[in-house]
Amino acid sequence: MSTLAEIIDYVETDLRDTANATWSPADLTRAVRWALQELSWGTPRRAVASFEAQAGRREYSLGAQGIADSLFITEVWCPYTGAEPEYPPRSVAWRLLDDDTLYLDVDCINAGDGVRVFYARGHTIQDLDETPATTLSAEQEELVCLGAAGYAALQRAQESIGQVNVTAQAPRLWRDWGQARLYEFRTRLDQLARREMQWRTTWTQGWSL
Repeated sequence: MSTLAEIIDYVETDLRDTANATWSPADLTRAVRWALQELSWGTPRRAVASFEAQAGRREYSLGAQGIADSLFITEVWCPYTGAEPEYPPRSVAWRLLDDDTLYLDVDCINAGDGVRVFYARGHTIQDLDETPATTLSAEQEELVCLGAAGYAALQRAQESIGQVNVTAQAPRLWRDWGQARLYEFRTRLDQLARREMQWRTTWTQGWSL
């Protein structure tokens, strides 16, 4: 998978600006971050974490349980035994009291009860915000490059308003080009999200006779 520098190189090529005459590396890093965040919400990483409950306690800090980087929670099991998982899984009601506090809406919690949390995480790019690895697939990388180019072009369109340009139409041309890139980015991202949802439905529902 590509590093941040490699992804920026791809975006510079798309923008015809490999010498950074128009966009600085900082400008393109910001555009990549915007595209990555949008893609992460459309096709997030699936993650799971487990921890032990305390007797009678229903509120837990997500950060203290190593879940501080979650985008959203999808399901909670309690009690959960890792060595011999309950069947069927005991999915329980829950809610977030704030951005960090998970509330388990259950009648009884015993000391040592396992809690298993299923949640979504954002994707990462190696060297972006000091992250060690890129989690994107090849298709997702291509989409991030496409979206970043669109964001960068819109940024340039805004900055060029009121400036001396080669043509008076420069702001509109940058805007149109950027909007076209973002439209393609979001259309393909929606297709990818729908395809992933179909795969999840197939595997969770099994075969129908």
